[in-house]
Amino acid sequence: MVTVPKPKKREIITRAPFVHPDVGEIVAYHDEEGPTIDVTIRPEGSEEYAHFGLTAADAHELADELHRIGTIVQRAGWTPTLLSDARNYLPGMTDEQIIERLDRLYRRWGGLVIGFRGRLDRAAARALAVEVHLETLERSAASVEEHAESLSGIPELADRLAELRSSLDEVRQMYVAERERQP
Repeated sequence: MVTVPKPKKREIITRAPFVHPDVGEIVAYHDEEGPTIDVTIRPEGSEEYAHFGLTAADAHELADELHRIGTIVQRAGWTPTLLSDARNYLPGMTDEQIIERLDRLYRRWGGLVIGFRGRLDRAAARALAVEVHLETLERSAASVEEHAESLSGIPELADRLAELRSSLDEVRQMYVAERERQP
């Protein structure tokens, strides 16, 4: 009599593309041995592939290391040339302040900040300018609101104050719409 081993029962916990669906896939399973993660890298149009398994601890360690390397690589992109380009849109800011804004924009856009020949991408430059103008506008609107009550009691200023508030709100809406329109 021949006995055939019982096939392993693997319950899928979750799955996700590896970098991109055309590159590979990560599938987390729960089987008799506990939870495991299988990574398959098989670029579309290629005969080559790689397959390896990870534990949850391995995955966390790999993610931490990739994050560390990603941060180093991202920071290496903030060259003196790129910082100089950004300074044109962020006058008066230190390199660290500019880098903070570039880092936020980079995360928000998923990259796409560095343009042709290592220069600041035009859309990124516009996004930085919009961000700074919106902050200035918000400070101005807050200042108007801070003094609005005392000024609204003066009849000659009440109409002008309402007009100013309306204008500030219209400009704010324009900047917010521009910021949301960007990638």
